[in-house]
Amino acid sequence: METAKTKVDERTIVNTKALAKMFNMTERNVRNLVAEDIIGRVGHGRYDLIDSVSRYITFLKMASDGLDDATVEESLEYEKWLHEKAKREKAEIELAHIKKEMHKSDEVEKVLNHMVMAFRSKMLSLPSKVALQLTTMNDANQIEDLLERDVHQALKELSEYDPSMFFAEDIDMEEIEIVGEGDGTETNDASIE
Repeated sequence: METAKTKVDERTIVNTKALAKMFNMTERNVRNLVAEDIIGRVGHGRYDLIDSVSRYITFLKMASDGLDDATVEESLEYEKWLHEKAKREKAEIELAHIKKEMHKSDEVEKVLNHMVMAFRSKMLSLPSKVALQLTTMNDANQIEDLLERDVHQALKELSEYDPSMFFAEDIDMEEIEIVGEGDGTETNDASIE
């Protein structure tokens, strides 16, 4: 007696009887697995072999670990929610940066360093700048006014905040990923810190 050999590929379809024999159960139990959404059908009494075996093995593993479908589904939903929340937060940060409502940390550091260095320079040059003028003054009020004027000029460096100073001149729109385009797995070089 010769047995027929069947090639199993990615789309091998079997009937209920074959699947029941493979799982060592009755055809009714196979239909119960379908009703419980443990395995799926591709048609009436027709099953994708690889998908059905894979899903049934997953079901058996979950059962042996003491997990039920509700626990696994709840866990998956929570993970999906966390992923979507992270994507939304990233999009909000990118949008705030595009609208110039938020500064990138490296830009803030660069501008503040420049402002502090300019202030430091003015303060360090103050003694040599006013020394000659002070030698000709005898009135304490005049000396105080002169020093106060030059200190205020130096402090003005720190008070001249301009939000546009915190943004790079050329924002490369290709570096900014808009969430919703692509699969969301790309990273962008213009990350907001």
